Amino acid sequence: MLTNLPLKMVIMITYLSHWDWILYKSRKDLIPHIKSYEIHAMCPDGDYIKELKSIYKSNTSWEIKRNKVIDIKAILMLRRHIKKVESNFHCFTLKTGILFSLADIFLKNKNKAVLSITGLGFLFSNGFKAQILRILIKPFIKYLFNKSFNIIIFQNKSDEEIFLKFSSFSNNTKIIQSSGLEKSNFKIRENIQDKKMKKKVILISRLLYDKGIIDYLSLISKVNNDNFEFYLAGKRDKGNPQNITNEDMTKILKTRNLQYLGEIDVETELSKFDISIIMSSHEGFSRILLESLYVGLYCLAYRIQGTEVMKEFKNLQLIELNEIDKFANYIENFTDIDDNSHNRMLVDKLYTSKVVASQIENTYNELDSLD
Repeated sequence: MLTNLPLKMVIMITYLSHWDWILYKSRKDLIPHIKSYEIHAMCPDGDYIKELKSIYKSNTSWEIKRNKVIDIKAILMLRRHIKKVESNFHCFTLKTGILFSLADIFLKNKNKAVLSITGLGFLFSNGFKAQILRILIKPFIKYLFNKSFNIIIFQNKSDEEIFLKFSSFSNNTKIIQSSGLEKSNFKIRENIQDKKMKKKVILISRLLYDKGIIDYLSLISKVNNDNFEFYLAGKRDKGNPQNITNEDMTKILKTRNLQYLGEIDVETELSKFDISIIMSSHEGFSRILLESLYVGLYCLAYRIQGTEVMKEFKNLQLIELNEIDKFANYIENFTDIDDNSHNRMLVDKLYTSKVVASQIENTYNELDSLD
């Protein structure tokens, strides 16, 4: 005789973003390690939509014009999707959080939501447009975020303090550093002792002004040594207000001793280089710096909140903003890195996809327990 055993209910979490790149590049390796929840995706169709369909349980598409500050049509479409879904939500990036909170106005659903602020981004930059936008949007954030989000995840303490002061958010917050690194995907760099070979220097980033692209061009002009080759990898982001102009893109392509590679497979190709440069002016937690340190590159980075958190790593020099001459000096005196076992040990302990996924799953458990 068969006994009717109670089935454990699988709780659905919908990962929401205004860009499919975010749900693929930074989240794909977390999904297999989250065992107690069924993860779905909701984002616009883009370059990675086929990959998302193979990773997530299902995918819901919505349209948005990313170059608009606020796309009303996209918000209304998102609202319709939210109403139909019986799911808790995990939103990624501050912009997605704002869109979700606007779409969530006056909805009487019982959905709970987590927001991951992976960096304060354009809204908290120093430009005039950003300052005006902060003034305009502050009342909405102060009112809406406490209603829409039960928990906000930050990647560093500085971002948390700045945003809480700005938003008056009073619900739960927590720090989860990085989005995790799947070690098996990465090829480790081998130390090259042949002094006759030119050392390869690379900056990998979306081609945005606040990622330090222009500073990198200036750095190349300051290095007075023919023993180095310089590379730039990454795509333009036309939906971002910090996207570089056509004029500056032409300047990049014409820069002496610089090869532009476009987008590369970081996991397999990063190990071909010797020095990784990070000149971003703000990051929640620099993913490319973590990857470079793990693979075994010598790293030079601006000292900001998203790089300072990795100061315990070896083969890393943190440099104050705009001190480009110091980058040049470290490059010109580079020979090769020290043993990289310490860095791989730190990644094992703190930053693997499995470790980060466990912290995220605990956050979902906490979300479920809230009234």
